[in-house]
Amino acid sequence: MRSSSLLPLITLCLTISSSQLLPREDQLSKPSIDPPFSEEIQDLHLRQDFPPQKWIPERWPRGWLPLSCVQEAEYNHFDPQDFRAVDVWFRDCKVPWTVCRHRDSDESWINIFNTLSAVPVGMRQYISDVVLLPGDVKPISDSEEKEVLQAAAYTRGAVLVFTPDYFKLGVLFHEITHILDTTALRRFLLSHSYNITTPFSETKFWQQAYGNDSAVPTPYSKASWQEDFADAGRWAMSHYSRKRGLAEYSLGWKRCRTQIAAFQAWMGGIIFPRDGKCTGKVAGSKAVRVGKYVVGSRPPGRTSGGSGGRSEKSRYGSGSGVREIIVPLGVQNMMFVYHGV
Repeated sequence: MRSSSLLPLITLCLTISSSQLLPREDQLSKPSIDPPFSEEIQDLHLRQDFPPQKWIPERWPRGWLPLSCVQEAEYNHFDPQDFRAVDVWFRDCKVPWTVCRHRDSDESWINIFNTLSAVPVGMRQYISDVVLLPGDVKPISDSEEKEVLQAAAYTRGAVLVFTPDYFKLGVLFHEITHILDTTALRRFLLSHSYNITTPFSETKFWQQAYGNDSAVPTPYSKASWQEDFADAGRWAMSHYSRKRGLAEYSLGWKRCRTQIAAFQAWMGGIIFPRDGKCTGKVAGSKAVRVGKYVVGSRPPGRTSGGSGGRSEKSRYGSGSGVREIIVPLGVQNMMFVYHGV
């Protein structure tokens, strides 16, 4: 991975006054860089720069799903009985992740596990569950129609939901960054008198970085502080992994360099833990029997405290040594929608 000197830029960005940080309503006022970054080229590079690791899957018994999967299936007007759940272990963590896939999803289990395994463990540990939808997403009410029909992927709390063609590393980095935004620096922000539900991107610590730049990373970044932070996170990952950093994608990248540097300074140690192992894990949602919502019950055939059962006593199994990362209660239903490009 490519390293960079971040402290001078961070020191500089922390001297910006708050009067420089106010965006216009619902959209940041600064332009995106020019020439723009190419997401297509980035996706090709990310597959090279973040190779997959070995994984071990274990299917859940039929009739059992994570509650999150049932909820997202019904939210998108699908029958939960058309989904299957699989736990998957990676060598960098002693506990699994649960993936729930619709039978008509274009993403194969192998591609799902390979892609998820390539996410650096410090990022991946902030994912609760992953849900893969098929292509014909339908709104369940007129009020949700615009949002759901345009969604390519979204994050709800720490649950990631993807439609076909968007389960790839760039979008994963973007969506996981939303979770980092609301959860990773919670204790630090509480110590600075911020509300427990305040995203890091809505604080002076991020907005000062924005104030020191003349542009944002992408047109999508202009939507809100949260989207600016999420796309800065996406592109910061390539700044780590490419020999020439973001100069490989655009000579205009320096116009957003402080945001990239700030993301790396605040999140780098979290994303890349020193020993390369998870330092915690957001718990997966409880198991339910499809159609009966038997919350907290263990699927038949699972041992007490096993990962698939997610019993009240132990969601991870005895002696795993992995602490539970807590997503603040007020954040658990926050939804960040990625519309694609």
